[in-house]
Amino acid sequence: MCRYVAYVGEPLLLSEILYEPANGLIHQASNAMESRTRINADGFGVGWYGPDESADPAVFKDVSPAWNNLNLRSLATSVSARCVIAHVRAAQGFDPISRSNCHPFQSGRLLWMHNGDIPGRARLHRRAVAMANDDLVARLAGNTDTELAFTLFLTMLGEERTGNGSADELADAMERTVQRIMDWYSGDGEDRPLALNFCVTNGKSVVALRFAHNSPETPTLHYCRGSRFVCRDGVCRMQDDGPGRSVILASEVLSEDPHWTSIDNGTLVVVRDPDTVELRGIAAA
Repeated sequence: MCRYVAYVGEPLLLSEILYEPANGLIHQASNAMESRTRINADGFGVGWYGPDESADPAVFKDVSPAWNNLNLRSLATSVSARCVIAHVRAAQGFDPISRSNCHPFQSGRLLWMHNGDIPGRARLHRRAVAMANDDLVARLAGNTDTELAFTLFLTMLGEERTGNGSADELADAMERTVQRIMDWYSGDGEDRPLALNFCVTNGKSVVALRFAHNSPETPTLHYCRGSRFVCRDGVCRMQDDGPGRSVILASEVLSEDPHWTSIDNGTLVVVRDPDTVELRGIAAA
């Protein structure tokens, strides 16, 4: 089961959510605490947005385990950003370990990642491709359920908005994506576990989901909100003593901090900006 983290708010170094917290994403790659899959060593990816709000995000991916990639460590201590998402991968047994299968996936300014599993991969592929336009089909580079779900999401979002959807447009498209997958799942008489912890960002807003159906365990998701996430002397906490606002969404809490809140199954988290966070139940649950 993969692990991910998303951040939007006051500028911070990538290392402050990847390396410095006691349970930062790099630690989760080698010893996840809230997942049956403790090791997530089948590649990683980090995406971040620079100061030019019209520019596409930067993305760095590799197939090596995140904890021993020296390039990632060097980047993390040098790059600061207001919006970051990162993912460590535990591949399904039949999925190749390749850069094209590493998250996050990108379309224009949108970045997408997923923690979970969608059964019936071949059926999902046929249906998502049948709905998508030629441009979206041509962009498919890997064979993961995550990339197929992203293709379906972009179709639901609408071709004219694939680079600049608002928070509400992203949330509505994600809900329609889940509903379509659930319709297919139910129509096929599927009873295998389904888990759709999706996350998408446009660099200003973040929309994430905790959703599992017919599953013995629901992949976890938490959020943390305050003025600024600060790491000092090995201790990382969200502060409330500044004028800015910051939000973290993560598969696992990064540190011992009362600001962390667990998100219930069947909940969509809509971070319009660091000042505005909405939790809403989705009909598909």
